[in-house]
Amino acid sequence: MFIDNDQIESLLPMSECIQVMKELFLLDAEKDIVNPLRATMPLQNATKGIMGMMPAFIRPFEVMGIKVLSIFPDNYKKGLSSHQGIIHLYETVTGQLMTSLDADGITGIRTAAVSGLVTSFLAIADAKSLCILGSGLQARKHIEAMLEVRDIKTVTLWSLNRSSAERLATDMKKYEGIDFIVCDSVQEAAKDADIICTVTAATEPILENEYLKSHVHINAVGACTANTRELASAIINNSDVYVDNRLSAANEAGELLLPANENGHDTLDFIKADISELLKDSSLYDGSKKTVFKSLGIACEDIAAGLHCYKKLKE
Repeated sequence: MFIDNDQIESLLPMSECIQVMKELFLLDAEKDIVNPLRATMPLQNATKGIMGMMPAFIRPFEVMGIKVLSIFPDNYKKGLSSHQGIIHLYETVTGQLMTSLDADGITGIRTAAVSGLVTSFLAIADAKSLCILGSGLQARKHIEAMLEVRDIKTVTLWSLNRSSAERLATDMKKYEGIDFIVCDSVQEAAKDADIICTVTAATEPILENEYLKSHVHINAVGACTANTRELASAIINNSDVYVDNRLSAANEAGELLLPANENGHDTLDFIKADISELLKDSSLYDGSKKTVFKSLGIACEDIAAGLHCYKKLKE
């Protein structure tokens, strides 16, 4: 059985995926989940492409799987997704293949769903203003996820490609009662926001600390390698930082690794909690500082989301 993107959109609505991610992160990360670091193979050519291989095992669900993914950051210029690939799920009694799924659809929804889950804990309860930096698939999905967890009234949009941001604003008119405003600069888009989602292909910081609200919550999603980032070091230095996985963050998150190298810190010193810890201990959020969720996207999220689709389709 192969589950394609159209089926995934139908089987995995954002509200359900947020709940699936919550159930996943409420498991015991040490005993219940095996989530090795992803293996990557950079292509030494002009395309700057990467192949990634991401395995995981979720013991209580009796499922293991792997996502094989190609990442080509410049694909937006050709109207293609930057992330393309496939997810294979195997049952863990005999090791048989259960199903395969289009990784693009799963990745798009589950990434935003995890941000939505974290935002439900870290953004101020009466957040009304959302800023989206970027205009691709993750921009669209993050708007959907943020609207699931907060009563947003205004969304400011910025993209390096203004026409792409304008198309996004037009498409989002389906959400009645919400103003979508395209901005000419990152500062204009971000300065009044209660929640910011950075979902760009930037490799150097685009967001600075000095103009941000003191209570802002940031989902930093776009940069996913050890030498790329979207946030200035001052943001990390002045925020409580949360991650999906400490091991991944310590090895792959340029958002944390680069400020740590500047200051001579251990990368883990920046991390207040991972998602599992946050869900189980509300005292890990006190609201006194800006908050940053550094999303890397880990394979167990793909496996849990894929299993949810498989079970619904099988039923």
